[in-house]
Amino acid sequence: MKKWFLTTLLVLLLPLLSHAQLVLSLKRAREILVENSLDLKQRELQERIAVMNVDMAKHALMPNIYFNANNQHTLGLVFDQVTGQLITGNQWSNYANANIATNVILFKGLQKVNTIKAEELNLELTKLDVEKLKRELELQLLSLFFQTLINHDLYEASLVQLKLSEQQLAQEEIQIEVGKRTIIDLSQAKSKVANDKLNIVTAKNGYNLGLLKLKQLLEMAESDELELVPPTASGLPLAPPEEYLINDPYLKAIDRQIDLAHINIKLARSAYYPTISLNGGYGTNYSSQRYNMFNSMVMPLWEQFNQNRSLYGNISISMPIYDGFKARANTKKARLGQENLLFEKGKVVKQRREAFSQSELEYQASIEELRALEATFEANKVNYEAMNERYKIGKSSSMDLYKALTDYNVSEFRLINARYSMLYKGEILKTLTK
Repeated sequence: MKKWFLTTLLVLLLPLLSHAQLVLSLKRAREILVENSLDLKQRELQERIAVMNVDMAKHALMPNIYFNANNQHTLGLVFDQVTGQLITGNQWSNYANANIATNVILFKGLQKVNTIKAEELNLELTKLDVEKLKRELELQLLSLFFQTLINHDLYEASLVQLKLSEQQLAQEEIQIEVGKRTIIDLSQAKSKVANDKLNIVTAKNGYNLGLLKLKQLLEMAESDELELVPPTASGLPLAPPEEYLINDPYLKAIDRQIDLAHINIKLARSAYYPTISLNGGYGTNYSSQRYNMFNSMVMPLWEQFNQNRSLYGNISISMPIYDGFKARANTKKARLGQENLLFEKGKVVKQRREAFSQSELEYQASIEELRALEATFEANKVNYEAMNERYKIGKSSSMDLYKALTDYNVSEFRLINARYSMLYKGEILKTLTK
């Protein structure tokens, strides 16, 4: 009974005592990147600010309404605007007023309408900035993910190679004791073991560093344990559709900037047009110096407020005549800015086409390289096995044996790099064309 209780308790506590290992595929890594990236969260906040700017631009079409109220106590000389008389002497005068006013711009060269369009374009640009950042972060993720996979497999291969070298060293030590091997043969074996240990250290450090950078990019805790899952190879079209340029966030951003430059030209030209505005207001006031004409007493507050009411409204027109050629200069600058963006678009289109063509060529070259290295690896493997058999019967030297073993190990390392390089370049091509 006691044994069963302890076993049950251990099973219940084991999840708390052990640290779970996250199996991380490339797809899951992309999802975590989008969920955790602080840079993306900042860009999303900027997008929310851009939405608010659009709302503010639309609300600017509505009239402005103001309310003012004032209460004043004055001792001595003052001009009473309510009664229209000068108050003198050592006496207190009390005044109060309240009014509500409004004004709305009816026309200003469609400035407010164009401002709304400009803020909507800025909102689109902010969203495209998020897409561009996602692509840049994804490219960083691909580089770190595949480099970490390479170092992991190099570390595993180095362990296997070290085990083989240690076995060979043990045989050399036995053979030298019975006089069948020389000190040169033993030193060759020791040198190979030392070199394999160095390869293990290098690959392990690279793997640990890659994991650390990957966790930092994914905003994960350094104590989290990761197990990377290599992606599988998938075929890619040799000639992708031309739509990849249309969906490219960098080109879409340039197009929006060109549209925004066109709006900026209109905004600059709005300074040539007159401003027509409508104004209106309603108010009343009170003065302690206003007396009732029938009983010579100060007229009560609410009675004055009722009698002193005023309502006004007017339309005003303001026409610019001369502003030191400021409007003309701003218009020319806006047009030059638009022309510059058109040239920039041509450069970006050229760069994107070149980047895709280069990536496609590199991907095709990586496939051919992988095939060649697979054949080289198999040939070096056969050569090492044959050389090992010849060495055992004394038909080849230790230098020939360890050269064959080194060639075999190097070809294995190159094969690991080529395999992941082909997958990496394929993923880069997918990212550029999605």
